[in-house]
Amino acid sequence: MLQLCISQTISDTPYTFKATGIRVYSIEEALYHAYHYWRESIDEILSENLTAWIESLGLLQITKKMKALSAITPSSKRLLAFLSIIEYFNTSELSALKTDLESWEHRVEWEKLKDRADNLVSRGEPAKALPLYRRALSYGENPALLNNMGIANMQLSNYQEAVNQLAKGHAAQPESTAIALHYAEALILNGDYEDANKTIQKAKGTYYTNTDGSKTTQSETADIQYLQGLMAYRQNDYPRALTHFQKAETLNPEAPLYTHKIAETYRQMHQYDKAIAALNQSQSAPHHVKAAEIYAEYGHAYNPEAIRHIRQAISEGGRGDASLWTKLAEYYRRDYDNQRASEAIIHALPGKSVPALLENARIKKGLGRMREYRTSLSDALKGLIERYREEQ
Repeated sequence: MLQLCISQTISDTPYTFKATGIRVYSIEEALYHAYHYWRESIDEILSENLTAWIESLGLLQITKKMKALSAITPSSKRLLAFLSIIEYFNTSELSALKTDLESWEHRVEWEKLKDRADNLVSRGEPAKALPLYRRALSYGENPALLNNMGIANMQLSNYQEAVNQLAKGHAAQPESTAIALHYAEALILNGDYEDANKTIQKAKGTYYTNTDGSKTTQSETADIQYLQGLMAYRQNDYPRALTHFQKAETLNPEAPLYTHKIAETYRQMHQYDKAIAALNQSQSAPHHVKAAEIYAEYGHAYNPEAIRHIRQAISEGGRGDASLWTKLAEYYRRDYDNQRASEAIIHALPGKSVPALLENARIKKGLGRMREYRTSLSDALKGLIERYREEQ
């Protein structure tokens, strides 16, 4: 059955959900977003910005209902009230979500915060996850929470913070090989090689049980080989690093990380042909991205190959990845094709990531659009300040 929209006109000014970066142009789209991204939206439906945007659509009665949502508790009932603010979802849809919400609500508070933070990390947004992890830690420290927060900090290159958190997690659950290996990785990245080696050697003596009941020592796993390779790599011992990374790839050929590290090691050794050859064994999107980076490093003459690989990565499931569009724009700009660079960067701007805004500024400067250049630089600075505040 056809359903008439409450929003009879499309807004010229969209609302951008902070947690996802997704833009919506009508109340129906806002409801759809909140339904499908409820973990990320459950707090944002109370924001003054969302209420003001709905009011700008001329939906004054709905705005009044929005302002009354803050009095509803718990948050699960508040979200359901928001989703019922117009007749958009049917009873079965709301009932299904209610079941998920009630299950989520019954979990202790730190688990819910961890769940939301883990979701952000899995989507490549560890900076947004850190405040949630900190709130979760205020309810009490536990190994799983410390482990995941340590991983998020490693992704942000906050290596000392990662070491501190993973050390606590490892001390609380020393029998966990996963936490021990993450702790060793943080130590390596922080330059604490002696402590890292001790942790790795201790982990080597443990074992895990295979599906057939047999036991394999950790020394025979790809993870151990990878960490030994990473330690050699960070100390610029590239031949030894390469040996370990190749062993890791042999033990687990399905993991792209090991292939990437092999290519990266060849790259550091300036053996670019071997780096590309290692990546050409697979045609997955991550391999295309790494190949594009290596071709871009070859020099200007190889920019077309960099562009070809990054376009391939975008076509193979990366159309919604702002970082890939930013790279494509950068490669076009470096090839002196500012017009195509400008067309590419448009796809990366909705999320307002700082790298995309900075690349947009460079492109606008190349096109001689100085007013847009200054505006994009200003937006990038605001983004940096906001990201800093989120990480505190």
